Amino acid sequence: MSLRRAIAHLSAAGCFILAALVLCGCRTPALQAARYQFYAGQYEKAEERLVDAKVPEIDRVLLLMERGMIRQATGKYEESSSDFIAAADLLEKLQTYSVSKGAASLVVNDGVQSFRGTPFERTYVHVFTAINHLSVANWDNAAVEARRIIKSLDPSVKSDYPEDAFSRYMAGFCLSMIDDDSNAALQYRLASGILDQYIVSPDTGRIYPRPATNDAPNQEAILPPEERWSHELVCFVFMGRSPGSSDVWNERWNPGRTMYAEIQHKGKVLGRSYNLADTFELAFTTAEMEAARKVAKTVGRVILKEVIADAVENQTDSAAAGELMRFILIGLLEQPDLRRWETLPRWLQVARVPCPPELESFDVVFKNAAGATVRTVHVEKPITRRRNTFISFSRDLPPPQNSADTK
Repeated sequence: MSLRRAIAHLSAAGCFILAALVLCGCRTPALQAARYQFYAGQYEKAEERLVDAKVPEIDRVLLLMERGMIRQATGKYEESSSDFIAAADLLEKLQTYSVSKGAASLVVNDGVQSFRGTPFERTYVHVFTAINHLSVANWDNAAVEARRIIKSLDPSVKSDYPEDAFSRYMAGFCLSMIDDDSNAALQYRLASGILDQYIVSPDTGRIYPRPATNDAPNQEAILPPEERWSHELVCFVFMGRSPGSSDVWNERWNPGRTMYAEIQHKGKVLGRSYNLADTFELAFTTAEMEAARKVAKTVGRVILKEVIADAVENQTDSAAAGELMRFILIGLLEQPDLRRWETLPRWLQVARVPCPPELESFDVVFKNAAGATVRTVHVEKPITRRRNTFISFSRDLPPPQNSADTK
């Protein structure tokens, strides 16, 4: 039987395969371009690209995550929250397993299923929504997101996937803003228990280097005496880039040394930031945990595809038809699902420092692990205030480019 005749026998299956190829290979140009523009400082262009972007419904959650982060960087906190909340709502609906898409993933690949992200990415939807609420002094809504963070970290939801100290810390801080001090202290203790290098005071939320000794009966016993501050600044500091679809790991992968930031006011150093989470480490640990499951599913899928190819070969009485089906199903479509929330920062840190009583601006001096200055960001907004506590955040992104600069 000729190859042309074999292809004719595969016309119905070919339509399905072609649709799958289009779905898997050509669906994210808008997302990729927006990410590039985001990290180049072209924030308005990045947002515009995703406002009317046409992406498959299975990538809708990912688009909302990326657009929400881009809008947050431009100070559009309400619009950013709307995107994150819409993503969270869709994720809630996706908890109900889609039988049709699940079956398709057994024949094509995992990329035909709706993007749900990893457990830590789903938690960060609530974390960055809370950041938005804090940036507009909406303490009650920030506390709502704190409770959603806590729910997402419950073992019944996240299973045994890793959790991070930054998410716990954010939940504790938001609860402290509505004077829920006992629950805030609990979250601070949980954050402290995750950290190897630092310890978090359950009473104040301040962060200290963890002493080398482990002789203390409990973590509060090794806290240093805490000074009384008349006013303080809590700045959430984000730096670096989270892993992209091209980032892979092996057993020799090393996370490298962590950056940090100094908080300065009129040239005076108020304190520094401490790292509570690394999205590379979270992604690496998650990938390690999923490896065995993915291998088992891939092996099962390849076996099924081989059965389909054999059936086509027998039905058409054509070895060429069977080989063509194998080439398409296994050679072309057996691809891993590498979709990730790529506008997330890599390092998520907290600086909690004493500050002047009428703080109007400050500088965040980003430094590499050797202490060399990488970038300085002058912060005038957002700066909100809850009694004697000022709240802000900063990220080591390039300054916005003017439209004329991008032509």
